[in-house]
Amino acid sequence: MALNKKTFFNFFLGQKNNFSKGKDNSLLNLDLMFYPKSIALVGASSDDKKLGSIVLKNIIDSGFKGEIFPLNLTSATILGLKTYKDYEDLPSIPDLALIAIPAKFVLEVLEKIIKKGTKNVVIFSAGFKEAGLEGLALEQDLLEMIKKSSTDGSIKINVLGPNCLGFVNNLFPVNVTFGQPVNKKGNLRFISQSGAIASSVFDWAEYNEIGFSEFVTLGNKTDLNENDVLKYFYENDISSQTKEEGNSGLVPVGMYLESIIDGKEFINISKKLSAKNPLFLLKPGKSNESKKAMQSHTGSIAGEDYVLDVALKKAGIIRCDGIEDFFDLAKVFAWEKIPKGKNIAIISNAGGPAVLSSDFVAEEGLKLVRFDEETRNELEKHLPRAASILNPVDVLGDALAERYESAIKTLIVDEDVHSLLIILTPQVMTQIEQTAEVIGRLSLEFSKPIICSFMGGSHIAKGEKVLNKFKIPSFRYPERAVKAIARMSQWAEYRDLLNVSSGSVISSKSVISTKESDLSQDKQNFEANKILSKVLTTDRKNLDSFEANGMLQAYGINTPPTKKCMGLDDARSFVQENSFPVVLKISSPQMLHKSDEGGVIVGIDNDEILEEAFRSMQKIMENMKESNFNSIQIQKQVAKGLELIIGSKKDIVFGNVLMFGAGGILANLIEDRNLGLIPISEAEVALMIKNSKVNKLIEGYRGEKGYDSTKIADLISKFQTMISSHPEISEADINPVILNDDGIWAVDGKIILI
Repeated sequence: MALNKKTFFNFFLGQKNNFSKGKDNSLLNLDLMFYPKSIALVGASSDDKKLGSIVLKNIIDSGFKGEIFPLNLTSATILGLKTYKDYEDLPSIPDLALIAIPAKFVLEVLEKIIKKGTKNVVIFSAGFKEAGLEGLALEQDLLEMIKKSSTDGSIKINVLGPNCLGFVNNLFPVNVTFGQPVNKKGNLRFISQSGAIASSVFDWAEYNEIGFSEFVTLGNKTDLNENDVLKYFYENDISSQTKEEGNSGLVPVGMYLESIIDGKEFINISKKLSAKNPLFLLKPGKSNESKKAMQSHTGSIAGEDYVLDVALKKAGIIRCDGIEDFFDLAKVFAWEKIPKGKNIAIISNAGGPAVLSSDFVAEEGLKLVRFDEETRNELEKHLPRAASILNPVDVLGDALAERYESAIKTLIVDEDVHSLLIILTPQVMTQIEQTAEVIGRLSLEFSKPIICSFMGGSHIAKGEKVLNKFKIPSFRYPERAVKAIARMSQWAEYRDLLNVSSGSVISSKSVISTKESDLSQDKQNFEANKILSKVLTTDRKNLDSFEANGMLQAYGINTPPTKKCMGLDDARSFVQENSFPVVLKISSPQMLHKSDEGGVIVGIDNDEILEEAFRSMQKIMENMKESNFNSIQIQKQVAKGLELIIGSKKDIVFGNVLMFGAGGILANLIEDRNLGLIPISEAEVALMIKNSKVNKLIEGYRGEKGYDSTKIADLISKFQTMISSHPEISEADINPVILNDDGIWAVDGKIILI
């Protein structure tokens, strides 16, 4: 199959439409993928340097109790197991098939696997779309074979990979990877698009004595993707299987993704998981350089990064700033209880780190709790006179384990303290291991989260080992500890919001019956479709001002009185009906930013200025192309008020993104960009307005009269209804929206089609 560069690019963009969106997820059953009773390994080897040997050894060493069928053309036995030359020769149908052979032989083998009846396949082989055009063609053929695997209505095959490391299920147990052995069971779940990231997590987890339940690597995601695995995680609650003394009691999910196949599905399933357990994500793509690297690595096409941040917030997912952050969150979410609030208390045996940590607390949005008199008196009883009983609590450099214990016991029962940060520096008298033992015992006794920062190197290493034994998160630098606590609090806010506000999408028709609402919606769509149909016959992408106004009016959005002027007499006639002041504009599909190009004249309040402005507009139009679609528009000038902007843009991954903020000349001046993914709930809209820079003016700044924010929410409702009803709209905005005592007005609308 020959593919040119254009086809190469289009495959990346359209792969989700080729198959992923077309999957019948009701038929998706991954139980036998992750809990197989029998495994076949195509490409098994006796050479311990080859992938097929490493995978086979990992399966055996993991304690897998099912049948194993190694396939090898030359050896009669491998590692004491009988081998088979051909998949058709296997004595039974394996639940899971593993392919560890060169890419060019994969399709031939997969055809035999399908014929035999195996429904779950892991393809380790590299050399597909990540390797260029030839590999892309091979992957397209692989995709077609997967799609055709179920022609009789039976369940299709599930394929993980190609170009993946495999997966680990420590709950079963089974390890079908070519990474290092990872047999320690814990409560963490991981999904990784990169095998190398997975290998580093394996090593890090072993060093820190952290266990995990499941680890799935995705590779090229030709078939199974992150949404399939997340759905499987959601449908298979393992909380009862992973409860262990010292654990957080949660089942956190960590993800490394270079692309997201179906953004809307990703958000929907993530919200369900995030309402109970933390999800945290490491995703590159903030720079153009990283986007290029991802294309060469796994063939990913990255969406707009700022949209990803909005999507993750909507889904309740914490975004990691880097690999270190990724590891830190894995540790705290796996081991420590979630704080009930943002109040933090710090105990330290050194003043400098304590003071620095106070800055970190403020930067991360946490609060240093002020101790009440009872707590201060209790601290005074147990600490030396020179110690500080304020927050941070300085137990002094000569503090032994007993002094730390007294301070911790006092603060951990204070209801105003939501989390404790314990800082230890290795001074001459410091009892590092004994202090760690004290912290560990108190952590088991009390449910309040304790995070440590044992600062230093070799001297504090033994203390860290003790803390690991008790599952107390510890970091070499206090800023990392503070940041981890902040992320825990952030997830708690996400969780509470998801659980409390399963917010219904706002609707401007909420005051009328459903039947009446449906009829009204149909009428709106009918009127708007008439306008769009007319535009599409002209083969244009951009609507002119009148067409854009018509679209807005169809959905009940107020626009000022306006008229198309064939001549100056039409303008004067409009003034007689509507009075001065008025505005003149050039209505043209090619002039999207009228103010920047001299296409708007405001403040016209007498006939002399009207005539002069009209002549000026005519001169500009004489130099414009496509004269058939250009005209002069006169509009009643809206009374002064607060200028806002409302807009939307279609993202390739997550769909329509809505923006709200300060409009007019302030739109670019103060960059008040507040984003949300359509559909947007009432709670989300309220938060967008509250978090905007312009909200101070809405509420009333320095004694000035404020504005009615419900009118803004109502306009956003109508605007998103328009956008949702017409998938052919690529971009749209109203700038400015003017909010005044008379109401809220869409003064200038712009709509661009796909």
